[in-house]
Order: sequence, then structure tokens, then C-alpha cells
Amino acid sequence: MRNIRWCAAACAVLLATAAALVGCSSSSRQENASDAGSSPTTASGGTLRVLIGTDATVLGYPPDIRSISDLIMSTTTLEMLGRYNEKGELVPFLAESWKVDPQNRVIEIRLKPGIKFHDGTDFDAEAVRWNLEQFRLAKKPIFNEKDTESIEAVDKSTVRIRLKTWDIGLMDVIATVEMVSPTAVQQHGKEWAADHPIGTGPFVLESWQKGVSARFKKNENYWQKGKPYLDAVEWRVVQDPATAQAALQAGEADVYYNTSAKVARDFASESGFEVVRFEAANGAAGAALYIAGNDPKSPWANVDVRRALGYAIDRKAIVDSLLFGYGIPTNQYAVPGSWAYNDDVKIGYDPQKAKELLATAGFGGGFATTLNTSNNPNDVQLATAIQSYLAKVGIDAKLNVVDAAKHREMTGAQGSWDGLILYALRIDSDPSWNMVRNFSSWGTNTRSTARVPEFDELLKASRSVPDFAAKRDVTLRLQKKAFDEYALATPLYVGIATTVKRKNVADDGFHRTFMVYWTPENARMTR
Repeated sequence: MRNIRWCAAACAVLLATAAALVGCSSSSRQENASDAGSSPTTASGGTLRVLIGTDATVLGYPPDIRSISDLIMSTTTLEMLGRYNEKGELVPFLAESWKVDPQNRVIEIRLKPGIKFHDGTDFDAEAVRWNLEQFRLAKKPIFNEKDTESIEAVDKSTVRIRLKTWDIGLMDVIATVEMVSPTAVQQHGKEWAADHPIGTGPFVLESWQKGVSARFKKNENYWQKGKPYLDAVEWRVVQDPATAQAALQAGEADVYYNTSAKVARDFASESGFEVVRFEAANGAAGAALYIAGNDPKSPWANVDVRRALGYAIDRKAIVDSLLFGYGIPTNQYAVPGSWAYNDDVKIGYDPQKAKELLATAGFGGGFATTLNTSNNPNDVQLATAIQSYLAKVGIDAKLNVVDAAKHREMTGAQGSWDGLILYALRIDSDPSWNMVRNFSSWGTNTRSTARVPEFDELLKASRSVPDFAAKRDVTLRLQKKAFDEYALATPLYVGIATTVKRKNVADDGFHRTFMVYWTPENARMTR
């Protein structure tokens, strides 16, 4: 679901240790493609036209970059200290190397030489220090004033970070903060920077007509010699999947990023196109119902009512009917068979059990509630299906359909909602990080969910574990408590994200390493 967005900390920031990542599958499979990962024999330059369902909100001030659209579009022009490879490992990119010393709580990063921002500012240790400091001061759940003591430019190419406390996900956060020119932000301000990304990347923003398109032209002074291969990249915003599908078929676009399941199904049998499937890969997104359980006057403050919600919905039927099989049903922040999946979380489709729990809670006669959703057509379709399931157990859910900006506000750090809200769940190598964002008292998303002091303490402990074995143990305990014992939210499924592209597009990196990253410098179009 394109508009079911996972957020922030910048999504990119939702990550785990390299040790944990190694155990995860991040390969992508191609349909109708014999060798989609190979380089083309002839590069044509030209403009790569990419369709996307929702426009970005912020492109150039990293602490405020949050949504899928923000991240994937901004990485056309902004780059990071590290990237994920196809094995799910975090590796240096703008950084030459880094050293992590958990015992002494020190991270030291060495930078590649000779790189400049688009405005001519040097990409050096002071620029990195400034960028990381802006992020540190942005009150994120991880990498903030509480856990980080200092960030120092030791010399022109070395940055040293001293920590107050160790967190197992810190390096993944730090390495995936997008880098922007300090000079540009200091001269023009944060609001200007949000719309004017000045990075080190292969393309430079040429124009952005919000809600319509964003065009990026080739960076003639890009630090990787001979790249990029394309002359330009144009992101075109088309919210309606049918309209986007028709545009791609008519040759008006080259790539349709993060399509609906129906669009993927339709293109799977068409010659001339590739459907890239992102199965069980790093950063995959899905859908969940988040419950306003912190209002003592609401039925949802009762844990039995919240647990009833989990039994009321047939996840598999939703995946089969709405996603045409392009999804994996789940009842927690993991997929079955993965290291983080707890088999003891038994909540599944059982409407009779849901009715019994409602009766136990004193709501045997049912009650009325609000089901909030964005106005994305796929989200509305899912919300309508959920509404039908809830009606069968006596819950009368009235749909409240809001635009993308309002939905973002409701699920953000200062937002709230009544009843239920349809929103993203993230599946990656650090489930507890996503729980921090959504369920902790110091989180940044979904602030209306129930707050449980015991769960807060377990979350805090989960961040300081020393190794993967301890991480796995605490993660399984968190899954049980979050989605069974406390029923803080009701996960529904993980989408098998798909991107459709013409077969003459290659080496773009869409849906290969991480949900919201691609490799624009390598992208080519063959004749």
C-alpha cells in the first residue's frame, strides 16, 4: 500500500546491527526478466520517467524526511555515509570506513576524499559533524541528546562520536542520515532547504511542482567519474493506480515505483515489462491498525477489546483478495519463518473468539468507533474491507477518509486520532526500533496508542543488548507483549512490494537492497 507509510527517522533510520542483518533475506526476484541485474550493453542517456503515487513532502532537510516518497525521491540527489548491499549488510558509501567500539561507546568514521556538495561546499568532517548534529538535536528516539555525548570533527576526513549509552541500532541510524550542504541550510534556513535539496548525489533538483512532478538534471561534477549515465530523472505523481498503469502502457513513463498488487498482477504477463518483487527484504512495508488505547473513556482502553480486534479480521483473505497474493499475513512486526517471528503469538482470524472477548470486556452488544484512513484508493479499499469484518463482531466502524497531509499529521509526533487508524508497519532487522517509534512513551509516531510502563522498560533494555543472541531473545518477548498481551496494534500483512519497469531500464536498484533506496548513479536505459 503506497500511502501506508512508515515513516521516519526517516525510515532509513529503522535499522539493526550488521550482525542481525546478515540473517535476513534481501534479494529481489524478477518476473519476465532473464537477467535484470546485469548491465546493459548500450547506455542511451535520456530522461528516466518514474511514476509514484504520493508526492514527497520534504526533499532537502533530513531530520524532517519521513515518508516513503520523501526517502525514495530524495535519494535521487542526496547520499548517505553508508548503504545496504543485497545481502542486507550495511557498508560504507560516502564514508571510506568506520570503527565501532561498544565497550568504550565510541564510533569513528573516516570519509572519502574529494567529494563536494552541489553548491561547491566541501563534503568533509565538519560538514558531516553538522549534519549529524542537526539529526541528533531533532529529538529522534535513537541518536539524540540523551544517548549521544558529542560529535567531533577530528580532522578533515575523520568524525568521532562519543556516546552516553550504547544502542545496538546506532550505526545503522548514523550511516543512513542523508547529507546536505551546511552552507545552503545556514544561508537560507530549514524551510527553504526542505524544498531545495543540496546534496552530493548524481542528480540536482531542477524543478518541483508539488503534487505533479519533480525533475532532476545530471550532476556534471559528480564524484563518481563517468556517472550518472542518465541525463535526467523525472518523478511524476499519479495517485490513481489505473491512470498510472495506462501511462506506463502508453509509453509515457519508464518505471512505476511501488505499485499496487493489481497493477503488478496485470503487468506480470505483459511482454516488454519487468515486475520487481521485494520479498521479505530489508525495510519492507505493510499495513496495521493502530488503536487509540490511551483514552480511558474509550472502549479501546480495554485490552480485551484491543485483543478482539486481532481476532476479528481475516488477514489471509485480505491478502488473497486485495493484494492478489502479493503479501504475507502476519500478526506481529515480523514475517513467519524469520528470526524475529514469535510462534507463541496466536492471534488469528476467529470471529467467535472476538465476540467472547468483547463480551468479557462488557461490550457484548457492540459499540461504535471511527476508522481513519488516508484517501489513497488502495487504503480506502482496505479500510472498507476491515469495516465489514468489524461489523460481523458488533463493532460499527465509521470511515473517516483524510488527505495524505492530514494522515501524516495524525500519525506524527504531535498528532492523535479517535478509534482506529490504518497506518504502516515496518518489517526489517530491528523490530524493537519500530516499536520504540510507535509504542514507547518517547516515540515519534502513533501517539494515541496505549502507553504501558512495563513495555517501556523492556524496550529500553532491548536497545542495549550486546549481541544478536540477546537481541533475538528480547525481540521475541517484545512481540508477545506488544501484540498479544497488550494488543497495542493489530498488524495485518507485509506487502510484497513491487515496481514495474520497461525492460530497457537497468541497474536502477529499485527494490533490491532496501525499500526506499535505489542507485540513480547506476541507472541506465538501453536502446
